[in-house]
Amino acid sequence: MKRSYKICIAIASWSLIGLAVITPFVTNCTNENDDTDDWAIEEGLLRNDDLVAVKSSNGMVSIKNSATGKVTIKDIKLDWTQESGRDSLAVFCSEKKRGYYNMYTGEIAVPAQYRRAWIFSEGLAAVQKNGNIGFIDHKGNVVIDFRFPYHGNPLSEFIFDNGRCVVADTLGKCGVIDKKGNWLIKPDFDNVSVFKEYAIVSKAGIRMQVGYDGTVINSFVLDDIERLTYTAQVRYENRDGELKFTDRDIDTGLFSYRVGGRCGLMNSSCERLTEPLYQKISAVDKNMFRATLFDNYSEVILNSKGEVMK
Repeated sequence: MKRSYKICIAIASWSLIGLAVITPFVTNCTNENDDTDDWAIEEGLLRNDDLVAVKSSNGMVSIKNSATGKVTIKDIKLDWTQESGRDSLAVFCSEKKRGYYNMYTGEIAVPAQYRRAWIFSEGLAAVQKNGNIGFIDHKGNVVIDFRFPYHGNPLSEFIFDNGRCVVADTLGKCGVIDKKGNWLIKPDFDNVSVFKEYAIVSKAGIRMQVGYDGTVINSFVLDDIERLTYTAQVRYENRDGELKFTDRDIDTGLFSYRVGGRCGLMNSSCERLTEPLYQKISAVDKNMFRATLFDNYSEVILNSKGEVMK
């Protein structure tokens, strides 16, 4: 996360986006009215053919076992559900608090007590209490205490994958924890993207490849690199002896590299002539380069050594 006081990922409210594919939700915690009792849309919400979700005239939902006639949960809001097959527990909402119910039995597994709740993954789920995020198990026991701040993170955040999860500290710096809450990668970074073998982290516009033991594998990771050329008119003589002109791309021998959405100037020996300080760099000729600043309007002129024209 590379900006002043960043959070792990871009801010979003309770919208459905995707690191996990989340099946459609039925209702949220606002009041809704319906004229008649009806079956609630429950695709993915229940995984037992005997269980049905019934929506009453006040917009609340009850879960009923059609085989026994027993109402297992009464007057809740079905909030949003798991990725198919990810876990047996799903989120419900009651009186503006969230808990978890079992999609196979229709019974409440964790009573509604949290301001926000994320899906279970690898046996743990993130929940928000008193403004901070902690992680609970299937019985509602707190496994990782409430010490990670909530900054409007989307539903795709706070999900364990391969025993790892990206969280932020109280300063908004990101790192990676294990399932016991220990730091695998300390919270020193503006942004962290996790992969199976390593993480890509960024700090002050520089991206690095880091192992889960904290070892820096590659200290400088690029998004892209582009050869810088400019167009010039070249004179030639045709078969009739006439002088003609044509446009030709001339190679400058320099490159624009991009890292974290920023550009810098590099030579053919892989030497960085500038830090990634620009929105875009284009060649005017072999010794002059236009570098656009981040207001997308202002420009400076660089020479072939990366020095700014004074």
